[in-house]
Amino acid sequence: MAELENLLSELPNIIDELNLNIGSRKKMKDEILRLNHILSSLGTIQEAIESELGFEKIKNAAIGALPFLGTVASVFIPGGFLVDAMIAGGASLLAEKFGNTDTEITLSDLQDKMYEWIGWVHDLKEIAEHILHDGDVLNQINTNLNSYNINNKLQKINNLIKINLALNNSDLLIQQINQITHAQDDLIKLQQKLVHTSDILKNSNDIYQLLIGLSNFYGNAGLSLEWLDDEHGLIVASSGELTSLAEIISNCEYFQEKVGDLILNGNDLRTQAEEALHRLENNHKNQHELNKQNLKQNQGIKIETINQKQKKYIFKSSIIIALISTISAFVGAWIVKDKLPQIQQILLNTSLEENAITNFKSAQKMGMEASLMVQNPPHPLQVWQNSHIKWQEAISLLEKIPEGTSVYKQATTQISTYQNNSQAILKRILTEKKALDDFESAQKLAIEAAILGQNPPHPAIVWKQARDKWQQAINLLETIPESTFVSTKAKEKLSIYKNNYSAVSTQVKN
Repeated sequence: MAELENLLSELPNIIDELNLNIGSRKKMKDEILRLNHILSSLGTIQEAIESELGFEKIKNAAIGALPFLGTVASVFIPGGFLVDAMIAGGASLLAEKFGNTDTEITLSDLQDKMYEWIGWVHDLKEIAEHILHDGDVLNQINTNLNSYNINNKLQKINNLIKINLALNNSDLLIQQINQITHAQDDLIKLQQKLVHTSDILKNSNDIYQLLIGLSNFYGNAGLSLEWLDDEHGLIVASSGELTSLAEIISNCEYFQEKVGDLILNGNDLRTQAEEALHRLENNHKNQHELNKQNLKQNQGIKIETINQKQKKYIFKSSIIIALISTISAFVGAWIVKDKLPQIQQILLNTSLEENAITNFKSAQKMGMEASLMVQNPPHPLQVWQNSHIKWQEAISLLEKIPEGTSVYKQATTQISTYQNNSQAILKRILTEKKALDDFESAQKLAIEAAILGQNPPHPAIVWKQARDKWQQAINLLETIPESTFVSTKAKEKLSIYKNNYSAVSTQVKN
């Protein structure tokens, strides 16, 4: 009995290792070797129990009793594992693995548990060997394990969207809009991953498909198979936390709802940011115009100062001029009177010519900027709108050039060209705006369709509603022109939406 007690003191640590850590090809090979060593240890203990049972049966044949070992807790406390498991809150999930801690057990009871544990190790070995030799399963699992953990990813995106908008800082607002947009893209991808994972975990009875789904859920956090019982089903561990398959499916459904809410919240936040940015840009433009007016006023003050100096100079020279004027007054008075209107007209023409040339050059500069702005499309909607504004400003300057100036004919020709360019840009703006509106509407429909499909089973009418929303989203994406800025994103979503449409359609038929 003393030898058996020594072996039993090692049992808690052995039972602690009755799991399968899922991973790479090398990991699976190492796990098979580890499980073989556990089988060897359990076999030794089992032989000792059988030997002791044989001795005790002979010894107690007269009274027909078997010795009690005490409670399960008393057996396992020396190794410490059961106490640790209870502190971690996982003892209830592993009750079948260890037994009821308040129930006294006999050697015969322990022998039965040994059969269960050894059988579980054989199952784990078989799973490990199958994964090792099935390249498709192994590759899918490892691809998933190298991806992100769904819970961690959701928390990270949630933190990115929880921001205070810099309503008075245009540069920071642009960064925040980009941050929100990228977060929403990640949320859509996460939503699709959740739907795919949940579908596998709910509908598959194949252990290897379940492992693919579980590895997709846990990602780089890793996982291990811990136990399988009738009450909780499959139990897995990740990052020191024990969870049943049913709980993981429930978490998937909760995360899907959370993602849907975050996508809609992100839309609201981005709208606020874009409106604030538009307001700041208008304020900046108004301030720019005010600065130009102030500059003109300052220039007027400088000119007035110069005129005052000129007046002083003229006053000093007036005495001499007055003498000359007196002598020539009677001779040249009729000449001056006759030429004055011509002099005034010459001065007026000179001013108009200078203004015309200035406006013509400014219009050409704006036209050049407007053209360069939209080179190498596609571009976001805002870029096309900014280009259109510049074309309109350039046209306005050309229209101010009066007839009779040296650049009038050129300005007339340029107006026609610039108007054509402005119209072309305006058409592009309308196309880009419709494409963006359709893309956002498709995303909204997709979220609504995904939410409808949560927590199945559903009646056929619900699946039909979800299918119709996926179809509407697909139709919107298919109308988006390839030349638009959102075309690339639309193509990515289109493939995903079509897959979801097919999946939901099978539910409608069923």
